[in-house]
Amino acid sequence: MPGPGIHPSLLKFGGSISLALCLVLPVVLILFHSILLHSRRTRAEVDLARGTALTAESILALYDRDLYRQFGLFAYDCLSAERACSSLIGPDSSAGYHFTPKGPLSDPSITKEGIARHMTLRSVTSLITDAVDKFGQIRALKQEIPVSDLNKLIPGAANSGYESADPVLSHQTEADWFEEYNDYMNDELRAAYQQGLSNLAPALIPSQDGSMEIFSYDPFDNSGIDRLGTFVDYALLVAPEGFLDRIILAEYTLSYFKNDVPYVVRNGVRAIARTPDGRVISSFSSLRDQEAEEIATGFEGGRGSYAMTLFIGTIRFVMRLLHVLTDEAQLAGFEIAAGVVVSAVAAITLGEVVLPPEVVMWVLIASAVLGQVAKDTFELQRGQEVNLWPGASSLNVPMRYRDYLRLLIVLQPPDVIAERVAPVIGRVVTGPHYTEVSCCGSWADVSVTHAASYLPRDYVPALP
Repeated sequence: MPGPGIHPSLLKFGGSISLALCLVLPVVLILFHSILLHSRRTRAEVDLARGTALTAESILALYDRDLYRQFGLFAYDCLSAERACSSLIGPDSSAGYHFTPKGPLSDPSITKEGIARHMTLRSVTSLITDAVDKFGQIRALKQEIPVSDLNKLIPGAANSGYESADPVLSHQTEADWFEEYNDYMNDELRAAYQQGLSNLAPALIPSQDGSMEIFSYDPFDNSGIDRLGTFVDYALLVAPEGFLDRIILAEYTLSYFKNDVPYVVRNGVRAIARTPDGRVISSFSSLRDQEAEEIATGFEGGRGSYAMTLFIGTIRFVMRLLHVLTDEAQLAGFEIAAGVVVSAVAAITLGEVVLPPEVVMWVLIASAVLGQVAKDTFELQRGQEVNLWPGASSLNVPMRYRDYLRLLIVLQPPDVIAERVAPVIGRVVTGPHYTEVSCCGSWADVSVTHAASYLPRDYVPALP
């Protein structure tokens, strides 16, 4: 019987609600159980995704410290990366992670990316600016140097060859003056010619395909000089496509690799070259000798040094020859010297041998220029600075050995230089090394992939 004050219909209604709740409760429990299971799985999948991303980022964090210390590049090796693949992270111990290394540092494009990032994001940006300023000075000076007019300045007598200045006189061997003539020619003309020949070396010109073209030229008969003039004109004036990339690679090479002259002598004081982080380049192991020459020329060891000598000689010969041909005082001096030789020979031979004065003058000029080139090259290889233009100019550019290394590197495609840089790095810090990773995490029937890499070049800010 219902209690006092409670209507029977209310009791009936309350019983209906209780019954309804009892009927719905199992459904609710099943629903929440399903939600709980789904939430746990979702959380596990999220943990797996986070674990996969964390593993990939951990692999990148385990970059080779020695590689970074030596060359400023970020890359990891597979042995170190294995340590990051731990089953302790993620949903539970059954989760597994494996990675696929990508972006090998041996790839020239990857090497360029790493070098560009390093050279433009750190304090070494000033090195690039200094190099750009140097090339600006060279091109400003080039406006005063008529390199493109070299062929017009060379006298026609240059095509005659040395034989015209020293003819064969076999039919006059019985002449009374012949011995005196030979002695005079040996002292005044043949000695200069032989000295010039001893300093004459092949020219070296880089090709666009990355090879070094070495060819012989002979100033005594004007063969090949026109080609030298065209090359030097291009080297000093033309800004090749991808100029900034070339500058970056050149400065990186000069900053981190050993070369034959890692110092400069100014006012009798030797300034030692250092890496951007302060290491003395000359203190690098002897096993690293001529690294920069190898990168610049493609030749290893002594061959690279010899190639650099040829390249320096090529530039210096054109500069020295132009200086003589555009200097009236020097030309007058050679003309007088040639006139003396011609007059003396005519007097000794009683007028029977008359040498062409223009040819004799050209032989003396070519011999003197070759001697000056050898002297310039020697001074550069001893750390001295030699002005690019031998004459007086308010725009003159002091050039040292490393400036010629820089010039040779800039003249070549960046891909070629990057292809040479990678194996040199590999000899110092053994690899292989990678800059990207694709990490896969698996758990139960779920698989997640995450790709990661070091900061790409796209994020490198433009130079001011």
